[in-house]
Amino acid sequence: MTVLVAIIGLGFLTSTAFAHSGLGAASPAPGSRVGGTITEMQLRYSSTVADVNGSVADPNGNIVESNWVQNGNLRVAVILAEPLSAPGQYAVRHISTDVNDGDRVEAAYLFTYDPTAPPPQLEIIPNVEGFPWIWVLIGTGGVVILLLAWQLYRSMRRAAQPETAT
Repeated sequence: MTVLVAIIGLGFLTSTAFAHSGLGAASPAPGSRVGGTITEMQLRYSSTVADVNGSVADPNGNIVESNWVQNGNLRVAVILAEPLSAPGQYAVRHISTDVNDGDRVEAAYLFTYDPTAPPPQLEIIPNVEGFPWIWVLIGTGGVVILLLAWQLYRSMRRAAQPETAT
């Protein structure tokens, strides 16, 4: 039972170690179709970040001139040199340092610019990390292996003992 508790506890501790700051909200949001005059994009992180930078690529793969301004622990404004004009899919690549663990985190997302679509709104991005099932499976597998090894040990020990006459 102690081993089971230790393995489950280890799973929860290590799942926290793999957590990094990600986007909590964005405008334009990942996968969105937006229009209007877009001269600025907003990124909101789920935890404190530093040293944020990145790039925006147009539908032809050309980098859109932009200035990345961090205006808070969680907020970044991406000011575009010129409003978006070419219809199509844009790629936003952002790189930041997670203040909690010091790791550099790089991520990207796509959105579609369609001049006839409504202007972008700041949209909350759902957390898709979910429960760390892999650690539950690894822990359960480890417990099963330990129990089988214990049973094998006990069986071999009983088989090695001489039978006593009654």
